[in-house]
Amino acid sequence: MVFTQLRQPISFPFGNVPRRLQKRRVHRYENSALSDYCLEAIENQTGFYMTSCKAGVKKGDRICISDADGASEYQVNEIDFYCDPADMWIAKLSAI
Repeated sequence: MVFTQLRQPISFPFGNVPRRLQKRRVHRYENSALSDYCLEAIENQTGFYMTSCKAGVKKGDRICISDADGASEYQVNEIDFYCDPADMWIAKLSAI
């Protein structure tokens, strides 16, 4: 009697969830005189640069900025973190 041993990797149903199916976090900012962020339009391109110290923001997350005129929503396309202070970051956003 001959036994064949198949070695196939075990796949876990939750380990390889595509990025598009993962829940995106929405980070909310209030537009006020004492704001904790800076939003600038990118010259000669579409999109914005945002600098802030709010923790937990990652690539793919969304940012909602509210002011007296309403709310605007953006998606984080790229993000880089500063070394000092460690919680400060700059991100490239696109309007949604």
